[in-house]
Amino acid sequence: MMSRAVDLRRIATGWGWVDAIYRRRAQDILRKSLIHRHLPRSGRLLDLGSGLGHLAEAILHDTPTRSCVLVDPVAAPSPRVAARMAGFVLHAVKASGTSLPFPDSQFDGGWASFVLHHLPLDDQETVLGEVVRVLKPAAPFVLLEDTPANLSEMATTLRADRRLNFEHADAPHHYRSPDEWREALPQHGLRIEREIAFRRVFPPATVRAVQHRAFICCRR
Repeated sequence: MMSRAVDLRRIATGWGWVDAIYRRRAQDILRKSLIHRHLPRSGRLLDLGSGLGHLAEAILHDTPTRSCVLVDPVAAPSPRVAARMAGFVLHAVKASGTSLPFPDSQFDGGWASFVLHHLPLDDQETVLGEVVRVLKPAAPFVLLEDTPANLSEMATTLRADRRLNFEHADAPHHYRSPDEWREALPQHGLRIEREIAFRRVFPPATVRAVQHRAFICCRR
């Protein structure tokens, strides 16, 4: 069950050294993907599949004038993240991305970081539709995803995913190649304005590098 993996991550963040790894990972993602440079400097942002909140923490520290709503079906910000973010405008909501509990056109921007591949393809389509619904017109949205292009890369990605996320052996993964994302995103009203390819996000979990991409999109 996904909740089992999340419980393990929450227990792990009780240890300071593990929390430090998550923080460094979030900072490495920002450095390599440049996600924070493509989000508005102020306004209400959506973190879809926020997990323990480390990426939202890094993004808000970059520009404190932003506010953020963290959405995750099972996880919540870890106590350490919550304590460090006490002075920021940050709200956590437990909800599924397939049915976001917000009115239309509520957010000035948003992102989803390495979460959609955990959902079946049909649910990925539903989530993208919900993202477009709650974003304001012309708002930016950044999709960060593992993007294996062949079977060898997929095996490497799967191995790393399970190690980094404390997942059990049969946890589902539904990766898409870069070409498949290029086809899917515009179908839901997300115009891809830039792609940033990067790899080896900290900490490295496999000998071979995992391939990642940031799709910088704009809601039509």
